[in-house]
Amino acid sequence: MSGPRHHSPGHVVVTAWTCPDCDVAGRTLPEASPECWNCGGPVVVTARPTVPQAETPLR
Repeated sequence: MSGPRHHSPGHVVVTAWTCPDCDVAGRTLPEASPECWNCGGPVVVTARPTVPQAETPLR
């Protein structure tokens, strides 16, 4: 088992998700609750990737 990951400066862990009703996907910043950008409904979280801050989504 691996230990906790340490993220380098300039990166952020986002929430990747899909909306089963709309068949769309998105990413949400850690301080926001994930919701579908299309219908505003609940989503299914699929991953929590680390991405460069310059690539973070607006939602």
